[in-house]
Amino acid sequence: MQLNAAVFEPAATTRSAVVPLRRREDAALAELIAGYGAHGGLASTDELVGLMRPHWRQPISILAKWIVGRKVVSFMSRTQFVLPVFQFARPQMTPNEAVGDCSIALADLLGVEAFAAWFVRPCEWLGRRMPVDLLANDPGAVVDAAGRTRLALMACRLSD
Repeated sequence: MQLNAAVFEPAATTRSAVVPLRRREDAALAELIAGYGAHGGLASTDELVGLMRPHWRQPISILAKWIVGRKVVSFMSRTQFVLPVFQFARPQMTPNEAVGDCSIALADLLGVEAFAAWFVRPCEWLGRRMPVDLLANDPGAVVDAAGRTRLALMACRLSD
């Protein structure tokens, strides 16, 4: 289940002041689409609710609770929330606990888009591998890397 990348092509605008921001947003979204593409892709909330419905009594409420509580990676794509599929165990679509643990470490320091990007960027504390690549086989290492990232971000903020 992947979102159609064609939907996310840069929008044409007539105001030159808007174009750089739009392109930056589009580039960031393209990075997330590419990064998560090899790991199940991205799904809209409607798609996830459809997968959850056979296993959960109130899938909309449960998914909303996970998103608001930052127990799952989610971000806005244009006008809808999307979630990387890698973080859900099938068929029940339960979230990976390690993702929630990473969120605990990083949520107050990173916005939702930066948190989503953290999983698909090479991490110094994982031997330059991406957290998304290691989460299934070594969740402890990923959670540890999130903790180390937190310490590094806090040190940067203190030195500013």
